[in-house]
Amino acid sequence: MIKELYRVKLKGQASSNFLAISILVGSLIVAGSIVWGIKSFQNYITNLGRNLLAPQQAARVPQPQQPQQAPQPQPQDVPELPQIDVSQIAQAPDYRVKGKKDAKVTIVEYSDFQCPFCARFTRDTLPQIIAQYGDKVKIVFKHLPLPFHQFAQKAAEATECAGKLGGAKAFWAMHDKLFLEGQPTGRLDILSIKQFAKEIGLDEKKFSQCLDSGEMAGVVARDLEESQRLGVRGTPTFFVNGKVIRGALPFEAFKQVIDQELGS
Repeated sequence: MIKELYRVKLKGQASSNFLAISILVGSLIVAGSIVWGIKSFQNYITNLGRNLLAPQQAARVPQPQQPQQAPQPQPQDVPELPQIDVSQIAQAPDYRVKGKKDAKVTIVEYSDFQCPFCARFTRDTLPQIIAQYGDKVKIVFKHLPLPFHQFAQKAAEATECAGKLGGAKAFWAMHDKLFLEGQPTGRLDILSIKQFAKEIGLDEKKFSQCLDSGEMAGVVARDLEESQRLGVRGTPTFFVNGKVIRGALPFEAFKQVIDQELGS
């Protein structure tokens, strides 16, 4: 009986030892799998980083420099501009012409006294044209008061009243007042315009009567109709011996066209 009990005890201990060994072996296998997985993941991340950096590193590799060619001179030809037959442009009153009648180059300007780009041309570009070319160039002013400029119509009529009362001197004096003082400061209302007329020496009563009655509105309207017939849609627009220049371009753009027309 004692021997049988001892045999059972030994079997139980053997089973317990076997179970403990099995658990230990299993734990080692699981731990090894985890370590292997971590190593594999680390290798994947490392390789991924190398692959992402590879294009950037390749871009840093200095490339052999190619011999540079000397810059080639570019042709200075004036681009071909749209052109109209100048006979389509009606003759303007003499007081709206600046320069000699027989000048080789005529610049016809369609303009609006409330337009800031027109004021820029008058302030920056027109003086350079006159200084550079003098009597070789003639400037002809035409009215194009835009409908969304509330003061443009009466400002145009004001210059016509000035021209009627005082000729070319008064017309261009009012022209300069409106563009160089009125437009930049927003002083294009009727009272300001009448003050300008006084400052340039016009008869205040006659000027006010002319402006208030609207007697020069028809003159302005004829210019407006002509501009529409010629396809002028914005201000300022210029015809240099019939060649179209749109916008307040710098002096150099006008110089190219003028020089071409003068043959220089």
